[in-house]
Amino acid sequence: MVASAQEHQQVLNTGDVVREHCNKLHQLYPNNVLLPNETFYKHAQSSYWSTQQAELQPSCRYQPPDAQGVQSDVRQLVSENISFAVASGGHSSAIGASNIEAGVTIDLSSLSGVELTEDNRAVWLGVGARWADVYAALEPSGLAVSGGRVADVGVGGYVLGGGFSWFANQYGWTCDSVLEFEVVTPDGQLLHVNAGHHKDLFWALKGSLGAFGVVTRIKVPAIRNTAVYGGAMSYRQDQMPALCDALETLGRHAADDLHTQGYISFGWTEKYRSFGTSAYLVNTNGGGPSAAFSAFQEIPHIGSSLREMTLRESAEEIGESNYSGMRRSKFTLTTMCDSGSIRLMHQLCRDAVEATRFDEDGLMGVTFQPLTVSHLQVQSNIFGLLPEDGPLLLVSVELWWSDADADEYFERQAKDLYHALTTAMRRTDALHAFVYPNYAARWQKPFDALALESTQRLVSIRRRYDPDGSWQRLVPGIRHV
Repeated sequence: MVASAQEHQQVLNTGDVVREHCNKLHQLYPNNVLLPNETFYKHAQSSYWSTQQAELQPSCRYQPPDAQGVQSDVRQLVSENISFAVASGGHSSAIGASNIEAGVTIDLSSLSGVELTEDNRAVWLGVGARWADVYAALEPSGLAVSGGRVADVGVGGYVLGGGFSWFANQYGWTCDSVLEFEVVTPDGQLLHVNAGHHKDLFWALKGSLGAFGVVTRIKVPAIRNTAVYGGAMSYRQDQMPALCDALETLGRHAADDLHTQGYISFGWTEKYRSFGTSAYLVNTNGGGPSAAFSAFQEIPHIGSSLREMTLRESAEEIGESNYSGMRRSKFTLTTMCDSGSIRLMHQLCRDAVEATRFDEDGLMGVTFQPLTVSHLQVQSNIFGLLPEDGPLLLVSVELWWSDADADEYFERQAKDLYHALTTAMRRTDALHAFVYPNYAARWQKPFDALALESTQRLVSIRRRYDPDGSWQRLVPGIRHV
């Protein structure tokens, strides 16, 4: 179960005990502990993607310099019965997942190293690194990794929640390609977890976000890559039916071109009282557009940024439209990848725009991206998706606003739209049970969509590494098995 935002304020120990813990920590590590009256504390708080996340005020933010620092503080927090949260990039849409009211936030932003192994075949990534920095560090070596599409997203949450990469047709979710995790478990162990050591936990970490401890480093394979070809194309709204057809074709024929991926998105911007529609495509082989681009290029478009570029440049381009500093509500659903379903969901979202009272900064954004059969064939995670399930369509919907008094209103609007979409997809047998953790709203339950066998296995693993149930008591903001 996941606690509500109000429940975050009910720390398990008194405020005095938490403040005493923070003060002692500050005396020991003055450069690593941020207190509420300090400028660096305020700066760290402002870095969250969601304003609601930034408004939660921990008694201190601890920025451990290494895994041993994480281990020491986790042990202390557990022994003192103090509630805490863990933040890597702070990009979660689930309020309370990476910050906490009155407890302690373990801020992993200092764990941002990008270190190639001696043979240049793998990379150790600090969970606090951002994807633009990861790509920039690897570019001089002509290397990349199967990582995030948005520049400012942190490594930790992205990988632990699955991770949808431009290389997914070849390597599956980013978590599927992980070679090793360095993790502090709820019972205070610092473990190196891989296919040969603690293989039960190795599996459980892939898709469960922070339910099994604090991951501090992640080892992934290096990929030889110097440039990709791709970018955005923008369209008039009346081209949406043709775009739906093109996206279905892309999803169904991924095996013909494993190097090309894309998604379509549309959104309403209240400031301009208009919809925008676009497709974003990437050919990871570079060298120009692949044949899969043609269906999108043949549709009359009003703008294009297609070009040869690096993964970093692509991530920065996408990140420009995904900036921080707004109040947000986000949810996801999964459907069959067919044009008719996309068109119906598009219309229902348009209807929702007409029924929503946006403020001047308001926005609705909707993205449709295929989960291809090729993607689903490369899996070693908790999701349990099968190739025969695909191709599927991953749908994400976001609402943005600026008025804090409107939070409850927009949460209701989001839930009403989710109900409308899922009801319509269920009627046409297009709805799939999968709930992608990285896009899920706080009120969605990704673990409930898993097969019973997977859930039972996760519970068994949780009991092995958290026999006292301390994680469920003390880390209220994450989803628990």
